[in-house]
Amino acid sequence: MILHLGIRTTDPIKVAYKVLRPWESEGPAISQLLSLLIGQHSIDVDKYIHSMVVQYDPTKDTNTRRELMVPINGSVVGLETKVFPSIRGAFLVYKDTDTSQEECYKILRKYIENQGHETSNEFHSIEIMYIPEDLDAQDFTIEIIIPLAG
Repeated sequence: MILHLGIRTTDPIKVAYKVLRPWESEGPAISQLLSLLIGQHSIDVDKYIHSMVVQYDPTKDTNTRRELMVPINGSVVGLETKVFPSIRGAFLVYKDTDTSQEECYKILRKYIENQGHETSNEFHSIEIMYIPEDLDAQDFTIEIIIPLAG
């Protein structure tokens, strides 16, 4: 189910991150990164948290560059950190599995085209998974952002 669609500008955000190898699965990497951060109390586990996967290249590329990021609110030991810059982009937020991620990308690209925008060459896309308070929940909310040029 699509919840939101539009254009927005994100704020710069301090993140712990890991560069993912082309063959590396995101799931285990997210679990490992979150475990390290929770152990250091660098994220507030009493609130909704999210992870981001930044795709620098189209996903069809075999050597696509990807980074896994988790926002942090303090210093961390043993992890790389940086400030992820502000991004202006078209976004689509969805929940459940009524619409596939591929369909959501098509809807978002059509929206960008209809609005007369052009996509950025710096990033391909950003996928954000919001983790609910109830970690047993199966209905994660996903946001896709396609950065815009200019």
